[in-house]
Amino acid sequence: MNPKELVNLYLDICEDISENLIFDNSNQDKNNLYLFLSSLEQSLDFLALDVSSILNLDIKSFAKLNYLSKWDSLVEEPAIKNIIKNEFNNSDGIFLLIKSTKEKLFNPIDTTIIASNDTINLKKINLILDKYKRFMLLLRKTLEEC
Repeated sequence: MNPKELVNLYLDICEDISENLIFDNSNQDKNNLYLFLSSLEQSLDFLALDVSSILNLDIKSFAKLNYLSKWDSLVEEPAIKNIIKNEFNNSDGIFLLIKSTKEKLFNPIDTTIIASNDTINLKKINLILDKYKRFMLLLRKTLEEC
């Protein structure tokens, strides 16, 4: 399979998992959240490979890097620099949303604290999926025009 097909495959897996989430704090639900995030990271990984092949980039050991390192390398490419930087720097960027969701999953909310915390819920998962789809489409459209 080529990277573009794998991007879509892992995105489909994310969507299937999100439809089955219950948010009842059960072990199965937590495992599904881990699988969701892992599948999303895999999709981002293959999207980075796809982008690098479209741009004909010659970056040493690119395929061996993790998904964040790949995107760190791609941020230097002038054609897509601003798109990627926005996702790293904005509070609602896909990379920061994934990072904050993982932190909340690994460090559950302390219910004894009165201050409100943003919990992981269906709205948050849908936000992540929507943000990722917009990012992917914007990248693809930009690369087609270049």
